[in-house]
Amino acid sequence: RPVPSARRPVVKFCHKQSGLAGGISVDNRGALGGGRFLHLCSCSDPRVRPLVYSLRFWAKEQGLAGDKGGHATAFLGCPTTLSPTSVTLCVPSPGHPAGGGPLLTNYALTLLGIFFLQTRRPPVVPSVTQLRDLAGDDDQAVVAGWDCTFPRDPAALEPSTNTQSPSSLLAEFFHFFADFDFPGRVISLREGRALPLDHHPPLPGLAEGFKLGPFNLQDPFELDHNVAANVTAKTASRFTRCCRDAAKYCRSLQYRQKSTKGRVWGLTRLFQTLGVEGGGGGGGSNAGMFQISIPLDGSWEPGGGDRWFREACGVVASILRDVLKC
Repeated sequence: RPVPSARRPVVKFCHKQSGLAGGISVDNRGALGGGRFLHLCSCSDPRVRPLVYSLRFWAKEQGLAGDKGGHATAFLGCPTTLSPTSVTLCVPSPGHPAGGGPLLTNYALTLLGIFFLQTRRPPVVPSVTQLRDLAGDDDQAVVAGWDCTFPRDPAALEPSTNTQSPSSLLAEFFHFFADFDFPGRVISLREGRALPLDHHPPLPGLAEGFKLGPFNLQDPFELDHNVAANVTAKTASRFTRCCRDAAKYCRSLQYRQKSTKGRVWGLTRLFQTLGVEGGGGGGGSNAGMFQISIPLDGSWEPGGGDRWFREACGVVASILRDVLKC
């Protein structure tokens, strides 16, 4: 499935046997430097991967992140209810991971997690500028005109003196971004801090095509690229609201201590959709969904197969995809 709206040409695919999703892109050399940087960060401290994976799963469950190219046709085999009088389809609303829309990508969420770790006192991972100072002669690299110099060997980095646990870092992440001024500042992993738009001297890359918006997250190497340029003000506001709710939950005893009444607690409760109590069924899988009920008349025969059902699904999918742009 091609994604023509992507910054660089990319074709999305899914491996049927394993269910793994992937993408093929041509002439995107800058991504190589970014990939090596993320690998270096993940190897530099054992807390990086658990934090990033937790954030990505949490964001997916809240309907904040997903594949921008998804649409309703991939969802129609999922939650449905069939009765003698009607059929109910659970379909993705605009902005839901399965319905496309202005969602955060996994890359953007990963950068947010690493940026947060850069801002701790003491930091868990260094800024890109600090990494450049640690690089040797063999590490010097310029890719597509951008400086991608940093150590390739994680052993070149000094261990962090930060002693916070992964769970406390996760709770602190939500508190950090609960009231963050995304439209008024640019998140810079190169500097390891968020800089106001009127910062002097200007942040490198901002004057050469950086697309400002409600959510400004600068790529650590391609400095003219806003990784979250597709995110709308509504999604940015919802992200901060979800962070605020998550931060409140992380301060509760339910996050830190197992329930004596058999209730869902800890990370399991955090990963559920906000406002859905554990044990009630469903979890967060239907977040951002709405239902369409189609009444059935006498022409539908229960024993006559599912042809009518499939045709109805096709009509609904066409409306959602072509008219509502889900």
